[in-house]
Amino acid sequence: MLWTEVRELFPNQFVLLEELKSHYEDSKLHIEEVAVIKPIPDSQEAMKELFAAKDERFVYHTSNENIIVEVRSKPMLRRIPVDES
Repeated sequence: MLWTEVRELFPNQFVLLEELKSHYEDSKLHIEEVAVIKPIPDSQEAMKELFAAKDERFVYHTSNENIIVEVRSKPMLRRIPVDES
């Protein structure tokens, strides 16, 4: 299903989606086609679903005109130095 169709069916709400078709452009993932798993009624439930999502599944809000995700190849890690005295 195209994102424009999802936006029409589920206006102004969160939805749990599965990525079906996408492409990379300038280190950003542009998602073109998705499968709707389910609409999500509120932001707290959306947060729970987001953290539980795996593989190609993700949560997005239909107020966004496009689905564009910035891709980071190696996120920076911060470590606390350990004193080995």
